[in-house]
Amino acid sequence: MPLDYKMIGSNIQNRRKELHITQQKMASDLFISESLVSQLERGVKAVSLKTFCSIADYLKTNIAVLTANPNDPKVQQNKLIDDICLLLEDLDNRHLYIILKLLKTYLEQTQQVYPFPSGTIKVSENLDENG
Repeated sequence: MPLDYKMIGSNIQNRRKELHITQQKMASDLFISESLVSQLERGVKAVSLKTFCSIADYLKTNIAVLTANPNDPKVQQNKLIDDICLLLEDLDNRHLYIILKLLKTYLEQTQQVYPFPSGTIKVSENLDENG
């Protein structure tokens, strides 16, 4: 299946905007031209794999997310997980432990109302009390 450069460009642009980064800042930080960033986002220019990986790293995502159809439910799930990880990455252990406890409580209560499909994790078995 050929790459859809317009979709990739749109994915790059959307992620950049989610992170509140301007085209100018992204270009400057990655040592590429602002014109190239604009062309990428419009889907009219391709870059080397090395540059594409640098863009994905810079946008705190991966190339799979940037090349995937954003309407695919699995892609949406992966994006949500990436966004959660972004929110968590600067927290200290104390705050992470609080979030772990909240998440564990939420999953346990949700499982009582909407049981997880067979084969998925059992919250109480897999989440350690010490984080």
